[in-house]
This record gives sequence, C-alpha cells and structure tokens, in this order.
Amino acid sequence: MRRLLAGALCAGALVAVPAPAQATDEAGYWAFADQVQRRLDDAWNPRIDQYRVGSPSVDTMLNANELLVHSAAALRGLDASHAVREDARARSITAALMQTPPWIEAVTDPAPGSQPHAPGWVAAMQLLKSSQHLVVDGEVTDALAMAWVARDALGLDNQTRALLVDRLRRVANGPYWRYPTLRLNQVNWYGEVYLAATLATSDLSYLQRDFRGQLLHFIRSIRSPAKDTAGSLGPGMQFHYIPDGAPRSQLNVESSEYANIVASTNRFYDGAVALGMRPLAPADEGLLRRWMTRVLAGYWTHAGYLNWDTGFGFGRWHQMKKLGLAQQALLGIAAGGRLSPSRKEAAWAKYILDRGFELYARRMPPDKGVAPGLFYPFKKHPQSDKQAALGASRMMANAARAAVAGLGVRPSAEPPPLYAFDPATGRLAVTTPHYNTAITAVTHGAYPYGGLDLARLYDDHQDVAATLGAHQPSSFGMVVRNKRGTVRLATARAASDSGGRRPLRLLHAPWGAGAAGSPLRPFAGPFKRVEVTGRARGAGVDARSTYTFGRSWIEGAWRVQASTRRRRSAEVLFPSTGGTHAAVWAVLRGGAVVPVSARRPVMGVRGFWVQSEHSGYAVVPVDRVKGATAAIIQPARQASAPDPGPTLSIRLTDRLRKKRPVRFAAKIAIARDLDAARAVIR
Repeated sequence: MRRLLAGALCAGALVAVPAPAQATDEAGYWAFADQVQRRLDDAWNPRIDQYRVGSPSVDTMLNANELLVHSAAALRGLDASHAVREDARARSITAALMQTPPWIEAVTDPAPGSQPHAPGWVAAMQLLKSSQHLVVDGEVTDALAMAWVARDALGLDNQTRALLVDRLRRVANGPYWRYPTLRLNQVNWYGEVYLAATLATSDLSYLQRDFRGQLLHFIRSIRSPAKDTAGSLGPGMQFHYIPDGAPRSQLNVESSEYANIVASTNRFYDGAVALGMRPLAPADEGLLRRWMTRVLAGYWTHAGYLNWDTGFGFGRWHQMKKLGLAQQALLGIAAGGRLSPSRKEAAWAKYILDRGFELYARRMPPDKGVAPGLFYPFKKHPQSDKQAALGASRMMANAARAAVAGLGVRPSAEPPPLYAFDPATGRLAVTTPHYNTAITAVTHGAYPYGGLDLARLYDDHQDVAATLGAHQPSSFGMVVRNKRGTVRLATARAASDSGGRRPLRLLHAPWGAGAAGSPLRPFAGPFKRVEVTGRARGAGVDARSTYTFGRSWIEGAWRVQASTRRRRSAEVLFPSTGGTHAAVWAVLRGGAVVPVSARRPVMGVRGFWVQSEHSGYAVVPVDRVKGATAAIIQPARQASAPDPGPTLSIRLTDRLRKKRPVRFAAKIAIARDLDAARAVIR
C-alpha cells in the first residue's frame, strides 16, 4: 500500500508494463541520482546536520529535495553503497524542517518581494527573515510526504512523526492554501500540499473539497474566462501566466517553464482519485489530456530539454532550476494515468525525461561540481553556484520520483517529429530526432528575438547549431537595405502585437491549417510535413518567409518585391554561434571546400557549411538567383547572443526592381562536422 501511495505521490498510478531494453530502468534512475548526490555531498554540514550552500533563497528547498531523495532510497530498500541512502541525514532534515526557522507560525517581518503567509516555511533554514513562495511550501510538503511514507524505513521517532503530521495539517488548513485561495492558475502547488496532507492525516476533505475545487476553477478559466481577461489558455492551448490579465501582456505571450509547472498537477491527480477524490467529468479529463498533448509537443525537444520561450525573458530563460520543476509534467504524462493523453505519448514523455537526465549528466564537469545554473552562458541574469546546486537537487529528486513511481518498468519510445502551433501569437514549435527549432512571430516585447523566421536551431544533442535566439544579423531571415546600407526591413523582427491579424499562417499540418483556433483544442502532435508562411511589409518592400519542416531537414523560401523606385538590396542570413570557433565554408561543385570570407559568387557553389562551436548545419540552395553572391557578416554581441559567430549573407540583388519579385530557397539540415555537411550537400 505504501508503494502504491508513494507512486501516486510521485507520478500517478503504478502500472507494470515491461519496458524495452533501451529504456532507463530503476537502476538507471538511481545511478543518475547517485552521480548527482556525490557532487552535492560537499554541501552537507555535519555541524548543523543540514545541507547548506549559504543562500537564503536556496537552503530550505535544497534540503527538501535531498530529504525526498534519501526517503525514496530508504523506501526502495537501497543499500549503503548508494550515495543517496542516507537515513541519518533524512531524520535530521525532517526534524529541522519542524523547527522555527524555517517553519513559521506568524509573519512578523516579511522579506521584500516575498509571498508572506503563515503557517508555512521560509526559504532559509536558519534565517527567519527570508523569502516565501509557493514553491518553498510545495517542495517541503512533497518531501515530507515521501518521508512519511518511508517513516519506518527511515526510523523516524514518534515525536518527529507527530510534528510532521501537525505541520502538514496546519499548512493545508491555513488561509494561504485552503480552497478557494489560488495564486494565478498554479493549481500544481495546491495539489502537492493537499496530497501530502491527506497521506499524513487521512483527511480526504483536502482532496474532495480543495483539490477538486482548484481543478474545476482551472478548467473554468479555460472554458469561460472572465470578460476581457486572457484565461489560462489561448488559441491552440497557448499558456497564459496571468489568467486574469490582458491576453496581449508580456507575461501571457508564452511561458514554457510555468506551463509545465502548472501541468505537473497531473502527478497528483491519480493519487487523489485512488485515495477517494471523485474524478472530474469525462469532458474535463479530456480537456486536460488534450492540453498534455500540447505541453509535450510544444514545450519539449527530443534532446530532453525545453523548447523554451518565456514572457519572463532572461528572468527565467534557460535556468536549470526551472528545468527541474518543468520536468515534473513529463513524470505525470509518462506514468500513463488518467490525464496522460495516450500510451504512445506516455512512452514519448518517458523517452524525453530520460534524455533530459542524460543531457544534465553531460553538462556536469568531469571531476566535481554540478551543471551550471544557466544551461547557456548568458551574462545577463547570471545564476550562482548556489542556484546551480538547487537545480541539481531538483533533477536528482525527479530521478528518485521516477524510480518510486515505477517508471523504470514503463515503456519508452523515441517520439516522431512533433509540432505545436499557436495562431494568436504565431508561435510554431518543432522538434524531430534530428533538430529542434521555433518561430515566434509575436512576442509583445517579452524577449529579444522573434519574427517570421527560425528563432533558433539546435541539433539532436541540444547543442547550438545556429543561434540561441537573436535579432539580425545574428538571425535567420531576409534583410532589405537602402543605398546607404541601412536596414529598412527584416523578416526576423518580432511584432509587439498582431493587430488582430494572424501573424503566421499554417499552410499545411495535420491539425490547424487555416484555423483561428480555440483554447479547447491544440494544433499539436506528430507530423510528416508542416508548412508556414508570414509576410512583412514596409519601406516600399513586400517580403515573405515560408518554411517547410520535415524529419531531417527544413526548407526556407523567401520572396521579396519592391513597390518603390528607391534603391533596395536584399539578402538572406544564416547565423552561427561560437566566436572564433565558428566559420562558414563553401562546398564547390568540384568537391573542394573553401572558407567564405570576401564576397564571392554563389554560382559554382553546391552548398555551404555553417560551422558553430559545437555543431553546425548545411545550407543547400534550391532556387538560385542569377548574380547572387555570398559573404560573411561578423555580428556584434547581443544579450541573447553573447558569443556570435559569422553570419552567412547571400545577397540576392543589389537593386530590387519595382513589381519584379526575387525568390530564393534553400534546404537546411543539421551537420555537426564537415563530413556530415558533405553528405547533405552531395
């Protein structure tokens, strides 16, 4: 029974299904957790019997995640050879979480920018005046629930057991957590608290009244939001961070990380039903399952990483600590419970989850330390080593959750190519076994990239093949200049608002071609071919970018026409990343490979290899323009492109003729090295 409850706590109901040989089994999950735990052992302070990295915003959550891992290891009966089996530490952390601080019963001096409430926990283990947030209470209660289920294996004494039950009951009964209190649409934290309180107290009202009430409120915010508000989801099931805010606010343009955090409520639903909560109506369960399809296809890549756009910009983008929270939606989908869209998608979610653990392990330094706090090294909004430790603890805790939830015996399958399209903002996310990318036509000014062209391009290892996301000249797309060389129009320029028009049209796809969409159904799932187009006009020029996506390639097609007699030149850009480690090469018809430096004719070139520091891609012209030339541009650094490499510029014409359109098309395919580029170009 305890195994069932622990499985429900972690990721839904346990269903024993033999897994294929390539899937990560329970031993694999624990091997990853052990690897991370050894890198975090230096944070253990034997003087105070706690993990401590010295951050008032990290220590409580770090200890909570460690408690969850140690408790799960005890529950599964791991022996002392495993770094994660630390019963004494688990007992000490549990007892410490009962004390003030971090436990508080009244708010006397709240930290600035905090979410003060009582009872609850503060973010610092030994500092009363520190921040509060739903995530702190959520991670603590999740860990205490695991400790409660493993209490006999851990040897928790009766006094600690009684205090644990008391703390969980009082938090769940507190005004900050009791339904109908709800922060934005973040039902996941509430499910975490309610299920933990139910496991410890056996009081089913937390599920029957509170959790079910929160879920119904969330569903109402999708089906019938208040007038002039965004609701929780937009057309195509695009996520809105502020459901009561305006649809066109920056924070509502998208939030890949928070959409998954909210979707992680799927981890608690099956457990709640198993314990006695009345299930949602079939139509409501179906709505949430459709959203899970959108979550899986629109926010994840085959490499195990987020297809990441966020209205918070650099305040959230590529932070490892957010990846660990977002992964928990994959746990719920992979478990194959009532809110998992299908068995196929459950197997895809497990594959992506497992690849995420592999990706994190590759990012860790070879000898000591954990992966950096930022997955990519932006100078703006850096993450400290303390935040990196928190991110590591969350990844490790997810592996423990996967092991306890029985994902080690669940099937895994590589997903087919997946897409998701949001018609209101023109966001198209694409991931295949070979590459992942996105187009973000409307951004409301939330992030410094976007437009009608590829916003980024990564390979199957999540290495940057082209760009992380930047504006020209570190971007894809067409650029039109006047006779002085000043840019007059760029297709890779995001609109702050669509003005009521569809910024990007879906021409061909399994679902959504030509449709305006609704919050009730996603335009998302597997595809064989997806085609989109967008139009930019201004300065006497009409330009169009069209992309067709296949399994291993992308074809870009550009058309430009002048409506003015003023001089206009047109070029198409193909960016790289990696500074002096990046280059552009031309593969000539005779087979020779030469660097592109000075401007040269495209005639006689079979294709180009755009080399980034860790990856690259081939560009094969399909629709050539007579007289076109190739050169490189060396872009300046941008906040979102801190280390740009040279950009390949294909100049189509020095002078656009009025009412005479110019067309150019090229195939783009990942090529990590020159041999791979030759294979694509031949």
